[in-house]
Amino acid sequence: MPKKLSDTEIAKRLRELRNLRKLHATDQKTKAELRSRIKALETDNAELRMQLATQAIQIAELQTMVFGRKKRPPGGTPPSKDDQLKPEPKTRDKNSYRRPTPQSSAITSEVATPLPDTCSCGGSFRSITTHDRYQEDIPLPELTKDYAAHLATKYIVQRGVCQACGKATSGRDLGGAEVALGPNVRLLITHLITVVGLSYSQTTNLLLGLYGLAVSDGEIANTIRKQHQAWLPAYEQLKADIRAAPIRHYDETPWKIQASDNTGSAWVMADAGSNSTVFHLATSRGAPHAQMLHGVPTNQESASNLREHVYVTDDYGAYRNLDGYQQLCWAHLYRTIRDLRYNQGLPKEHQPYVLEWYGGFASIYQDLRTYLDQPYDEATRIAQATELWGRVQTLASQAAPKAGEPDKLRRLKAQLLRAGADRLFICLPKDTPCDNNRAERDLRQLVLKRKRSFGSKTEQGAKALSTVLSICTTTWRSNQQGYFKALAAVGV
Repeated sequence: MPKKLSDTEIAKRLRELRNLRKLHATDQKTKAELRSRIKALETDNAELRMQLATQAIQIAELQTMVFGRKKRPPGGTPPSKDDQLKPEPKTRDKNSYRRPTPQSSAITSEVATPLPDTCSCGGSFRSITTHDRYQEDIPLPELTKDYAAHLATKYIVQRGVCQACGKATSGRDLGGAEVALGPNVRLLITHLITVVGLSYSQTTNLLLGLYGLAVSDGEIANTIRKQHQAWLPAYEQLKADIRAAPIRHYDETPWKIQASDNTGSAWVMADAGSNSTVFHLATSRGAPHAQMLHGVPTNQESASNLREHVYVTDDYGAYRNLDGYQQLCWAHLYRTIRDLRYNQGLPKEHQPYVLEWYGGFASIYQDLRTYLDQPYDEATRIAQATELWGRVQTLASQAAPKAGEPDKLRRLKAQLLRAGADRLFICLPKDTPCDNNRAERDLRQLVLKRKRSFGSKTEQGAKALSTVLSICTTTWRSNQQGYFKALAAVGV
């Protein structure tokens, strides 16, 4: 028979039981708190891992920007769809590397170089033939006889006062400085500043070295300002002509204006069917500048025509509400996934999915370019656009694996679905380019100039540069042989 517990032992055990219950409740609460904390830490850890992966990708992109891209993909990656998107290299023969023979009208002198009377051994010559060789050169002030480095004209101007009305009249305008730059050097200055993209100091050194003509920075700025005033009507007409074009390209790049806290943007609008290009250097990257460049229709007829036009841009928000059909640049979209696919900081767990997704996107882009190269048929093009859009939807809606996907790819998916078929494939039924390479090439010369001159000092200077840059660039690309003659015809 079990021993009966005493009252003291019962009280002791009851006290221990109460303590155990309290400790159990405390432990349960602590465990719940720990579970919650572990869950929060796991969430934070996942976010930090994603952030580290994103930063690794960004660091690799910055390294590419600073040190350049490697010639081959990392790890010896075999050729893929990326190589298929590159155009076939043009075959060139040996004559394509030689200078072309000058035209007869370009030959300024002929020099005969006959054989000597006898050979060096004392014998005579037979089977004598004649061969033409050419040498092209330029005159330099110190090495060319009777070469005038620059011309200086003295005007003896008469001035008189009418005895009847008292009005003063002179044979030539006497306003301004006593010594002024002539029209030829003014045209050369605008060409050097715009098409060549030189800075003021480089232009000054070139004029001094070739022509012995000393020109100050103030004179260069004054020349640009005067040409802007003379060419402003032609600039406005050039804008109107491009706005009337059925296909246009737009792009923008930073352009510092010192008077506006070193902020600003250089906009470009180009006609896809000609060499016409208009630049607009503004104080900001805001949508009003894109709208101003695009133009506002003045009547119902022009509004209807404008809505039928196609403009090719990147996916910058300033272009989304312009009149007409917007075609997104596929080169921008493709570069996004291509750079991610070859990014050296891409985590290993993301590489298989990114590689697969990249292959699918590259295939769509390749087919789009193939369709655009085929003869135009509206019904066929509409069917092709529908088929490609279905493939884009399938690709963009593809679920990410358990390892997740980079933020850059997630944003690209959302961008494609947001763009829709009209903004991705309007190029097929409208038969327009699917990339914005034309505008990027136009901005290239301005980007190189920015590295030399660091932008504009004032907003007025930026406006003046916009005008002369547009006129000179369009004229140069349209007529390089008769460039200065065509430029002078615009006005000096």
